[in-house]
Amino acid sequence: GSVEFSADLFDRGTAEAVVGRFRRLLAAVAAEPDGRVGAVELLTAEERRELAAWQGVVVEPDGLLFAEVFERQVGVSPEAVALVAADGVLSFAELDARANRLARELVARGAGPERCVALVLPRTSDLVVGLLAVLKSGAAYLPLDPSHPVDRVGFMVADAGPVLALAVGSTVGVLDGSAVPVLVLDDPVTAASVAGREAGVLGLEVSPGHPAYVIYTSGSTGRPKGVVVEHHSLAELYRTHHRALIDPHFGDRANVPAALVAGTTFDTSLDAFCLLVAGHQLHLIPDEVRLDAGALTRYVAEHRIEFLDLTPSYLSVLLGEGLLADPDHAPALLMVGGEALGAELWARLRAQGRTAVYNYYGPTECTVDAVAWPLAGSELPVIGRPIDNTGAHVLDGGLGLVPPGVPGELFLTGAGLARGYLNRPDLTAERFLPDPFGAPGTRMYRTGDLVRWTSGGVLEYLGRADDQVKIRGFRIELGEIEAVLSGFEGVEQAAVLVRDEDRLVAYVVPAEVDTGELRARAAAALPGYMVPSAFVALAEFPLTVHGKLDRRALPAPEPELDVAGRAPRTEREQLLCALFGELLGVEQVSIDDNFFALGGHSLLVTRLVSRIRTELG
Repeated sequence: GSVEFSADLFDRGTAEAVVGRFRRLLAAVAAEPDGRVGAVELLTAEERRELAAWQGVVVEPDGLLFAEVFERQVGVSPEAVALVAADGVLSFAELDARANRLARELVARGAGPERCVALVLPRTSDLVVGLLAVLKSGAAYLPLDPSHPVDRVGFMVADAGPVLALAVGSTVGVLDGSAVPVLVLDDPVTAASVAGREAGVLGLEVSPGHPAYVIYTSGSTGRPKGVVVEHHSLAELYRTHHRALIDPHFGDRANVPAALVAGTTFDTSLDAFCLLVAGHQLHLIPDEVRLDAGALTRYVAEHRIEFLDLTPSYLSVLLGEGLLADPDHAPALLMVGGEALGAELWARLRAQGRTAVYNYYGPTECTVDAVAWPLAGSELPVIGRPIDNTGAHVLDGGLGLVPPGVPGELFLTGAGLARGYLNRPDLTAERFLPDPFGAPGTRMYRTGDLVRWTSGGVLEYLGRADDQVKIRGFRIELGEIEAVLSGFEGVEQAAVLVRDEDRLVAYVVPAEVDTGELRARAAAALPGYMVPSAFVALAEFPLTVHGKLDRRALPAPEPELDVAGRAPRTEREQLLCALFGELLGVEQVSIDDNFFALGGHSLLVTRLVSRIRTELG
């Protein structure tokens, strides 16, 4: 018979598909009343064929590892510009020679397969040389941020057990208290030793299954966890990007300028490195430029940067600075990822028409990128289809495939899957499961992300199935922040939630907790992006009727104004207070107020710095 449905909610095809599934469910239950409802097959044969067709293209690897691709490019264009950094410009031949010399030094000091070398380096040529040298040595690189708290860096070093750490005089202090041997690159004795090494290619045998890097992500138990990614997965990332992005957009152009904006502790930094090993020039954007939205926009125009990889949050700020509005130059290619891309920004990027924009999705556990889509291919935000040699299963609670249009949890398979979590076999077994739909021995990674297939075979992102959040591109487990706060003396209970989409707010019991002191202690234990922008002390937490924390009943924080703060005394102080108030929506600001306590965060700082430089030069 005919199907009646609300045309405001469904199209006819969707309505008929739902009715068809319901009929199959009734028939299966009638045929086997004692069977499990979750085991009933709802997919048609046609739907199964569709799901199979929507997986990544299978491409045979060429056998070259990441460092080998770079070395091959050195032979093709030795004199071309490879790296533009704050401390100078290096050709491919010069960069390769420096990396080879350092790699020999690392091997002499114990670096090699199944070992890792920590990088505690500023954004100078040493950082790129160090990364390439570690890969050439066969070891895995462990990027550490010199600006992070010493205790946090110390935990990662102790957990990973690197055979060696690379630092310079200005960053070595963050390793105080660590037992790891440190090679200080700008020490005269070290520099002389490295300079005396042979500059030719090492030619070491590195297995594709050896680790290439270890990157730490937030952990729900209160301590970060290290993700171990192997050389073959990193090589697979390069091959995929070369086939899908680099060759189509830059295949007829040599030595295109590409910018590395992300920090190397953020695995998306490897997207820009793919441009380098493909023969293009990598601009390692210094901190004072990348953290100033206006300065970065001007840098892109001045150096005619053609490639950028950005989070949606930062891209939105840069658009406000005129990133794609310069009539004289616009980048040819943008990769956007790290967090959900909203409908307003999606439409704005589609409308500009000058720059090709691709939305990329992928957890660290799947080697940076796993699913992608060009914005030109969809009017509404989607994350896309799996990239080469990658598969996607959308599963229900019983790990069964769900039909197109039905929400489920995303599981990823394929060449990009990480080895697992360093020294955490329990957590590895929990998140990396046998793939029941693949060949024997294959695995799938449980992302915790809720998605659904559209009727056209594209994945839509719907949210999280747990307490993990993405804020301004940073992956944060709220449980880690709560565990840190609960560990401080005087704090009986702690809860952290996200307000206004990008603001972390901490709630603690009892009301007598000194929130100013708690903020300082949190800042000493957590990286800046994980420190809540507001702290609220309560006598007790609101509870649901079931006795659980009622997060929706937690009060909105008030701006932490310094009531005893001094008024501005000079024109410059008046201007700075006015800029604070303008960006934060606060009417009256004193010279003693804290930008972050008033609700500021890292992206607002980039706008603040840009405004200050515009007003004061």
